[in-house]
Amino acid sequence: MKMSVKMKWKRWQVAATIVALTLGILLTTQFNTATQLAQGRTELIERQKALEELLEKGESERMELEEEISRLKAEVEKYEAVAKGYVGTGISTEIDRLRILTGYASVEGAGIRVTLDTKQATLFPLDIIDLMELVNILRYAGAEAIAVNGQRIIANSEIYVSGKNILINKTPISSDRDQIYVIDAIGPPDQLSDVLQVTDGLVNSLKERKIDIRIAKQNTVEIPAYAGSFRFRYAKPLTQTP
Repeated sequence: MKMSVKMKWKRWQVAATIVALTLGILLTTQFNTATQLAQGRTELIERQKALEELLEKGESERMELEEEISRLKAEVEKYEAVAKGYVGTGISTEIDRLRILTGYASVEGAGIRVTLDTKQATLFPLDIIDLMELVNILRYAGAEAIAVNGQRIIANSEIYVSGKNILINKTPISSDRDQIYVIDAIGPPDQLSDVLQVTDGLVNSLKERKIDIRIAKQNTVEIPAYAGSFRFRYAKPLTQTP
């Protein structure tokens, strides 16, 4: 009888030890998980704060640039008035041409509108590589002016990602909430449409990724002026020596 009680006591001790070890492992795992979650939450908050500071800085720079643009435009208009008064229509036409080339003039003309809806995209949503490739194909096809979501594309336009935002000319054009992109291009409508749908098979690739892409030829496409400014800190005119 005493032996039976002793065996039962040992079995109870073993069971209690196993339960204690199991509880210890569970508590340790729970503590480690909570610690990792806390660290992850802290890192997420820090990243969000850094992004907010970056966007705030970008907004401040954008406002400064807008003020500079307004001043420069006023000066340009003044010089244009002087040029038209003293030289005539020849230089005026050249100034208008340069304004179009640099993107400082709003323009209109025949062209196409490309609409990309990425809401149903599954594996690979639209990214900046796709946007840059579309812009390059349109340039190759003869587009004379291009804008993406209202942002004029010129020689020094930049397309890049900041957080969940795609920015062009330092201006956010979309985020995870806005998944529609509109590309306007002025040029020969048939040629722009045909080349866009043939070159590199990009349009078919986008469709395979469940991106809804529509190409509409239009008699009149309006493209806004470039809203940034040029700052030449290093480049200077080459002085011709006799």
